Amino acid sequence: MEGRGKLVAFTCIAIGTPAMLKLGYGRENPYCTGVVELEEKARVVARIQGVDTRNPGTISVGMPLQVDFLEEDSGSGSRTVLAFKPLVAG
Repeated sequence: MEGRGKLVAFTCIAIGTPAMLKLGYGRENPYCTGVVELEEKARVVARIQGVDTRNPGTISVGMPLQVDFLEEDSGSGSRTVLAFKPLVAG
């Protein structure tokens, strides 16, 4: 997989799970989760980084995205989390 695709659905979440609250997300700092259709036509659910979650009207279905793997501390070690961010033209 090349790691590029487009956003086909999303939601901004202000009431997070304990794990997301531990990372600093919550009512004042929501996070975005979306369905991404990869160029290869497979669809995945992942966190969407680099978007204005306090103003979800700026996030648009169809926007091009690229993969952005995140390293997070899970309490018992680090883990890699699948995420996407807006594709930078170039």
